[in-house]
Formats: sequence, structure tokens, C-alpha cells
Amino acid sequence: MLTLQKLELFVYVAQAGSISKAAEHFLMSQPNVSQHIRDLEAGFGEQLLIRKHRGVTLTPAGETLFRYAQEIFKLVAEAKLAITNVSNLSEGSLVLAATPGIGIYVLPEWVEQYRIRYPQFTVSIKTGTTAEVINLLFNGQCEVVFIEGELEGIRMPSHFGVLVLDTVQQYIVVGQAHPWWTVSSLSIQALHDQPLILRQIGSQSRAWLDKLLKERHIRLRYVGEFDNPETIKRALLAGSAFAILPAYVVRHEVDLGVLRLLPLTDCELQRQLKLIWNKEWPLSPITYAFLQHLTDQHPAIHAALTISRRHSGVKRTFEQ
Repeated sequence: MLTLQKLELFVYVAQAGSISKAAEHFLMSQPNVSQHIRDLEAGFGEQLLIRKHRGVTLTPAGETLFRYAQEIFKLVAEAKLAITNVSNLSEGSLVLAATPGIGIYVLPEWVEQYRIRYPQFTVSIKTGTTAEVINLLFNGQCEVVFIEGELEGIRMPSHFGVLVLDTVQQYIVVGQAHPWWTVSSLSIQALHDQPLILRQIGSQSRAWLDKLLKERHIRLRYVGEFDNPETIKRALLAGSAFAILPAYVVRHEVDLGVLRLLPLTDCELQRQLKLIWNKEWPLSPITYAFLQHLTDQHPAIHAALTISRRHSGVKRTFEQ
């Protein structure tokens, strides 16, 4: 019998190219997933998957079913968005993905404000490099991604929308042991040949900074590479190197007087806060409500909501 559960399993297997990955995702045994696929094949009288040594691929019949299944689940998502009143839901979950700075220092505050209104929902935040979190969106493991930075060199599907929400100023950050602790600002030439702690190779933060310094013929002494802003802050507190970070990352330490922000007088250190989502797929009601909650702070988000409403024909507000 064809059911939405079996169809969902089939779609995930098709996208992942793996029965084992589907079993892990749905907390099922591999034989159980395989049995559901065999039930579908028996019901259609057609082979849907070609089993290989490593993974599976779709047969022509499987490709046809996959296209129809995508449309079916899109219609289900549109129906949920058009009808659901999230205020009346007893439970639900929201999954967000973000680059580390946003995920650690910005999203928790947004989420806490959201949960004051919707305490019945659980929220999880996944963090990673820009490429990693976009891949989460591509694989359907989240519905929206927040990044700070650039997309150069990142493979972006054409159906992904990108909205710039804000400009984020970056600063030179030093600890009390640094010689710059008593100065009020710097020129970019002052950075030449100075010890720097920075993000790891492969991150967009690192690519942005390397490009900026190269364009201005500034050579620095890289004394540390870390994949987490918290680790960078610890290193700044303990030593005499500097880092380049947004203010929100070090707000607490600056208030305590143990780290200091220094602007550059002759160079703009700016990046952008961006929202990325699948503009061809309607948002779930809970994700929609979260974005709507942010519109007072970031009015540009209205554009993403308008696109999602267009898919479902939604005419009303979801915060009732």
C-alpha cells in the first residue's frame, strides 16, 4: 500500500543514495527500510532502485515516482502553511543552521525571545562553515540558514534565495597584554607583520580576511588557527596577538574590560548577515513564525515570507 511514510522513506533514500543513511535518519533498521521500498515496488509492479555495492540509484520508474513524490510533499507543506495556527499547536520543533559566530552569539537570543511566545516548541541550532550549513539546507536537514559573510566559491543551487539582513562591522580585538591596549584606533598599515589569531582555512571568514590583506599588501604573522570564536577569545585573553571579529562575539568581554575593540581609520572591515532558504519550497508554519518574529528587527525578511506565502496562497498572519 502506498502511504506517505513509505513515500517519505523512498524520497530520503533517493536523495541520500543510501538505505543505511535513511535507516539512521528515521531511527529504523536497514532491513525495515528495505522492506518498505520492496512494498512500494510490489505495489507499482516496477523496480524503483538499483542496489549497488555502495548505495543505490533510481531506475526510470524510480525517477518518475521521485518527481511525483516531490510534488506531493510540496503540496502537503503548502497545506500546512495555509491552514496551521502555530499558537494552537501543543508541540513542535524548529531546526536552524548558522555559521559559528551567528549560531553561538546571535541565534540563542533570537530563539529565547521566540520561545517566550511559543514555549511549547523545541529549537535546535546546527553550526558549521558556510559550505557545511548550506549543505544541511540542501539535504533538507533545516529550512533556513544564517551566515555572516560572503558566498564566493560556494556552490549554491539556483532555487536558494539569499537575503542581506544587516551589515556587520568587524574590529581589531586585543587583550590587556597587547601593546595596542591603550590606543583608540589603528591604520591598516599598523597590522603589517603583527601576530594574528584567525579562523581555519576553508572558512569564509578566513577567505575574506586573506583576500582583504592581500589586496592591501599587508603581511601578518599567523600564530593560531581555530574553528571556534570562543577558542579565539581564550587565546586573546592569554596572549599578545590580535584577532578580527564582530562586536557581538566579544560583547561580554568588552563589558568586563578584558578585551577591547579597535576600529581601523582607513579601511572598512564589514561583512553581511544573510538569510538563505529554499525559495521554491514553502516554509513550515513553525519556521515561518520564527522568521515573522524577526521582521521587526530585520524588515528584509518580509521578502522571504512573501515568497513562501505565494506558494501556499496564505493571506493571513500566522501570529494570532
